[in-house]
Amino acid sequence: MKNYKQSSKKDHEIILKFLKDRMKDQKITQKKLAEITGVSVGSLIRYFSSETQMPLGLYLEILGVLELRPYLVPKEMDKIGMKSVHYFD
Repeated sequence: MKNYKQSSKKDHEIILKFLKDRMKDQKITQKKLAEITGVSVGSLIRYFSSETQMPLGLYLEILGVLELRPYLVPKEMDKIGMKSVHYFD
């Protein structure tokens, strides 16, 4: 059986780090993100520390705030070999 749980956890960490880095680049604090999304700062802290799983709708809203797009690339179409994805073949 493929180890999707382990891969998912690692990818989750990579995504959260990317979002934090993007927030820093865009000069958007957690307080500002909370104001924009209507989510409490405490909730954002729990989401970004992986204490609580972020709802998909909020994740997509955060992508919008950070001017990111949620592209999903099928494995067979991945021409760059997304090195940050750790699914086992």
